[in-house]
Amino acid sequence: MKKIVLLLALFVASAVFAQAPAPKMPGPMHPLEWFVGGAWTTDMSKMGNGMKSIETRYTWSDNNAFIRFTTHFITDKGTMKQYDGNFFYDPEKKTLAMWYTDSQNHIYQGPIKADGDTTTFDFRGEDFGGKMSDLRVVLTRKSNSLYNWALSERDNEKWKPLATLDYSRTQ
Repeated sequence: MKKIVLLLALFVASAVFAQAPAPKMPGPMHPLEWFVGGAWTTDMSKMGNGMKSIETRYTWSDNNAFIRFTTHFITDKGTMKQYDGNFFYDPEKKTLAMWYTDSQNHIYQGPIKADGDTTTFDFRGEDFGGKMSDLRVVLTRKSNSLYNWALSERDNEKWKPLATLDYSRTQ
């Protein structure tokens, strides 16, 4: 009898939780929701040196409070798990922000500015020459399945372009 009561209680509880409305996305994260879903890839085969592509995935955290991302470099020798990080709302600064680490345990962080189809990430990191610099990534949404990624380095008061890539969403 105790087993039947326990099973009935579990059944009722699961039915109640199954009917609970899906959690609403936090308002401040709304401008970044279009990143989530599928894999974003860019072809890197023209670089030579065995590089095939870069793949980035964006997913909601379990509590829907922030977006997780991973970036993997795909080479002819395998997959390099290069970056892991988060996009989140910083209530103290009242702004979107990012925090991520690379495979060598360097931490990068900075503010995010979302303005329509343009999202800007400013942070301090190493440029292609290994020098610490102020860097900026600008993602420009071309459609819900295509964005342009552009990396620039601060050069006095100007931003000097370093690289640009187009990422396509695949499922």
